[in-house]
Amino acid sequence: MLSVTTERSDFDRAIFDLVPLPMWIYDLDTLRFLAVNKEAIHQYGYSEEEFKQMTIKDIRPQEDIPKLEEAVERTKSRLKKFKKSIFRHQKRDGRIMYVQIKGNTINFYGIQAEIVTATDLTELYEKERNLDKAYKELSFSEKRFRSLIENGRDLVAIIDLEGKYKYVAPSSINVLGIEPEAFLGKNAFDYIYEEDAPHVMGQLSKITESQSVSIDAYRFPDANGDLRWFKTELSNHLDTPLIEGIIATTHEVTAEIKEKIVNDLFTELTSTFAKSFFLVSSLDQALQRLVLLPKIRVSEIWLVAPDHSELHLVSKSLQQSKFALFHQQTQELTSCTEEDGLAGRVWKEKKVVIWDDIGANKDFLRAEAARAVGLSTGIGLPIMYGDEFLGCIVCFSTSAPENLVEKINLLTNVSERLGPLVKQKVTEEEYRNVFNISSDPLCVIGFDGYIKKCNKAFSQLLGYPTTYLYATPMFDLIHADDRERLAEGLSLLISGHITERFSGRFLTSAGELKWLQWSATVAAESKTIVAVGKDITKQKLAEHALQTAYEQLQTAQKIAKLGYWFRAIDSDITEWSDEMYKIYDCSPSTFIPSLENIKQTLQPKDQYMLEDDPLFHLESGSIKSFEHEIITLSGKLKWVHQEVRLVTDETGKVVKIEGTIQDITASRRAMDQIKKQNDTLREISWLQSHVIRAPLTRIMSLIYLSKELDGGGKSPDEIMDLIMDSAQELDDVIAQITVKTNLIHH
Repeated sequence: MLSVTTERSDFDRAIFDLVPLPMWIYDLDTLRFLAVNKEAIHQYGYSEEEFKQMTIKDIRPQEDIPKLEEAVERTKSRLKKFKKSIFRHQKRDGRIMYVQIKGNTINFYGIQAEIVTATDLTELYEKERNLDKAYKELSFSEKRFRSLIENGRDLVAIIDLEGKYKYVAPSSINVLGIEPEAFLGKNAFDYIYEEDAPHVMGQLSKITESQSVSIDAYRFPDANGDLRWFKTELSNHLDTPLIEGIIATTHEVTAEIKEKIVNDLFTELTSTFAKSFFLVSSLDQALQRLVLLPKIRVSEIWLVAPDHSELHLVSKSLQQSKFALFHQQTQELTSCTEEDGLAGRVWKEKKVVIWDDIGANKDFLRAEAARAVGLSTGIGLPIMYGDEFLGCIVCFSTSAPENLVEKINLLTNVSERLGPLVKQKVTEEEYRNVFNISSDPLCVIGFDGYIKKCNKAFSQLLGYPTTYLYATPMFDLIHADDRERLAEGLSLLISGHITERFSGRFLTSAGELKWLQWSATVAAESKTIVAVGKDITKQKLAEHALQTAYEQLQTAQKIAKLGYWFRAIDSDITEWSDEMYKIYDCSPSTFIPSLENIKQTLQPKDQYMLEDDPLFHLESGSIKSFEHEIITLSGKLKWVHQEVRLVTDETGKVVKIEGTIQDITASRRAMDQIKKQNDTLREISWLQSHVIRAPLTRIMSLIYLSKELDGGGKSPDEIMDLIMDSAQELDDVIAQITVKTNLIHH
């Protein structure tokens, strides 16, 4: 171990400060800095005083401290004088630098320490790291490019100006099922479909004038000979070393092109169906479009009869007049049952059926006629609406099936979409027939709120011509108070959330209101609603009158405090009117009017009325009246008057018991009060006629005795005392009369 003492210390310090690398000495036990040179102060940004207050941990990132502590422990036990390691250090401003540390242990003024030299390798480290990253990215890009070329779904090739292949990527196996070597030395135009070759050749010739050229969709056969649709991007690299050709990047668009062809054809058919009023004329025009397809010579449409017993030939079309002989020779074959002929087989199997060599096919009912005009292939395609078989399209061609693959796929897609159109037309004709004979209002209403079709019954009921009805939003014909409700109902109907009937008031041309009740179904494919109406105006008026009468009855019951009840003779539960619950101080939610519950509201002396058989107390055809007390649910005592009778059916059998209850508590109390008043009046009358007469008679007798008989032996004072006693008695009686009179008043 090196040793530093006071001798030569100034010289050592001068050398320490002149070293052009950061150096420091630190205590191996406390890790505190003991000395730092000027280059360390310059590199790390701390002053010498700050360094001496720090430990070597303070210049390390926090996450590197464990690594530092392990290194210090190894230093303490190291036998070698010299060590070298790479560490991360942190400057005062927080920047990280990568340094190579060289150190040796020394005895620094009696302290076990280590002297360290740090070499900044940050710039070199970053360069190496970036170089390694760039190499990895380049390696990844090369692998990715190779993967795309070999395993991608795009076909990459290099061709010359004539279209000859110079290179074909291995992805040709994935795209076409053909080995890349099979193309080398051959020309692309040996494969491109002959009808598309002129267009592709014209686009290729433009590459000499531009760096890139796009070639629109064209057909190219795969390993099975099936034509597939492709688009190609050409890139001019004729002058690029190692390439010296045209890079052709080809992408398959078969699905998109076929979808477009089908969509275009279906759009034409949809337009044809929309313009034609009748189903047969719609089918005729549709077939005329189908026979324009290459290789399709004759087309037919067969539809199922309404009773599903037969298929009927309803439409046919020819590409050329020479094929008319086919139908002329088979005029009698315009219907078939399931399994008969090609159309019947499609009906049975409900899938595409292809027959080749139909002229020799014993199952084909028109084989002889097919041979006469040279038809060799029959294609049957079902027309389905969900799981419902509506009919089929039958097409004939002079070509073999293997040459019709593309056309068969196209026709299959068309037939799959034709079902809703045919179903709509069939439905329209069915409803049109119903329209013509129905006496009830019928309408076809669009999702846009306009009437698309209505019958005479609807027009006559409202008094408007059909031209006005078709040009006027339907809700303009509806009473303003019903519009929002009917609009909500139609919206729910369209979304499939309700199917029940709905009604509303319509305004006639004469300003009258007509109540119409509607039953409706949604035809989602045509975005229409088929609605059948019924004039319920008279019914509504009767209901209104009945409701008015009912409300008046309820009002009368409230005024009279009269409730109504009935109970089936074999039932335990009684049906109560609203006023019944009010009389009993309860509600339907708090009281169930069972026999037992009603019995608890009666006084014990009256409970026999519910305990006994009602037939014992009542007679059919008569009404029994009686009064009794009840105890309400709130604990009040009330007097009620009941009238009860038995109700019989047409055979005379008792089926229910019904009655009315009237709250007579107030009148009963009034009668009790009147009775009490009458008793009081009788008492007053008795007092006046009997009790008051006795003292009055004595007073009159004493006055007579005093005046006429000179006292009759009584002194004047005695007579006056007797008169006073009688007067006092008279006053007491008058007081009693006054009290009773006041009671009557109150």
